[in-house]
Amino acid sequence: MCLFAAVGLLAPRLVLILAWIFNSGFVFLPFNGLDLPSPVAPILGLIFLPTTTLAYCWASASFGGLSNFSGMLILAIGVIIDLGLIGNGRGLAKR
Repeated sequence: MCLFAAVGLLAPRLVLILAWIFNSGFVFLPFNGLDLPSPVAPILGLIFLPTTTLAYCWASASFGGLSNFSGMLILAIGVIIDLGLIGNGRGLAKR
């Protein structure tokens, strides 16, 4: 079970790093409008919410951002997955 947990935590980060290496525009372009320097937001996303960061990059590249329902749905799924990975096991510990 620990192996599955480790893979679940590392897989989105690995995909984000590979996307950053092979197609940096996919990772950097969605964050261009922010006041932060360009690599800061993706690095924070890589550390804290990797699936949400991937979902935001994908929604921006494929669906035109968060201005339509499809982009918002993709981002919501990413947030739910990240919250599930972060809070996994808390309910089991109470039982």
